[in-house]
Amino acid sequence: MQVKAGINSSSNVNPSDATTGEHQKLVDTFFHDRSYYWRDVYQAETLSAFIYRERRSAVLSMIDKTQLPERSRVLEVGCGAGSTSVALAKRGYKVIAVDTVADMLDLTRDAVDEAGLGMNVEISLADVCQLNFPSQYFDLVLAVGVLPWLEQPGKAVLELCRVAKSGGYVILTAANAWGINQILDPLCFPGLRPMRWQIAEILEKFNIWRRPKPPLHRCSIKEIDALISQAGLHKLAGRTLGFGPFTFFRQKLLPESVGVKVHQKIQALADRQLPGIQSCGVGYLVCAQKEEVDERKRAN
Repeated sequence: MQVKAGINSSSNVNPSDATTGEHQKLVDTFFHDRSYYWRDVYQAETLSAFIYRERRSAVLSMIDKTQLPERSRVLEVGCGAGSTSVALAKRGYKVIAVDTVADMLDLTRDAVDEAGLGMNVEISLADVCQLNFPSQYFDLVLAVGVLPWLEQPGKAVLELCRVAKSGGYVILTAANAWGINQILDPLCFPGLRPMRWQIAEILEKFNIWRRPKPPLHRCSIKEIDALISQAGLHKLAGRTLGFGPFTFFRQKLLPESVGVKVHQKIQALADRQLPGIQSCGVGYLVCAQKEEVDERKRAN
């Protein structure tokens, strides 16, 4: 199944959709230029790599707790270099792995072929906001590291919910607006973010400065929980992950090895649900279940 990525063009395109399409092009270019980074980062010894590995383990642990039977149909949106798709296929699931960047799909295909799991994984281009799959099709829908790169995360969550079966699961991550590393750096403080973005837009408009990467959209835990609820999903579990890297005026304060140790200590406190710490991780990981629908009532 091949699905074209991006926003469909027509004479009735909403201006906001056109803006979103331009943003998606920037994101796709960013990931195209750095595709091999996402293949190699899970083997690196940096703090970011350590957090990514922990996030993947946490996601897989959540999936295991759903106790889905083998041959369950799973959609991974934003499959990246394919490490999670491979792990899902090894569990016996029928996986459809999609991304908007062809280079990422090539890396996923390489990882799947190397693992000898080609019969269990289907790979295609797709846009999370316009998924070309039937409603109520998947037992599990996974979107890790996707929402922060979208201008319309609410639209994406609705689409993830649409393609999930009644009683099926949706697991996603978001960038936490109130992560401790954001709070402690004056240039990242959440309360100043709207002003910083306005200044950045003015500088870009006059070609004075360019962002090194597309803007990362951060949401509070409350905002993500609201999007989940509005989509018709019931939150089963949620946690924040990742503490660091710590910066001051965007300059790293700690060597990588020290940063990993600091992260581990704070993460342990967060996992014990220490008030004030448990909600301050860099990322927010959620497992939700689609509300059961009584088809007889729907028919009436």
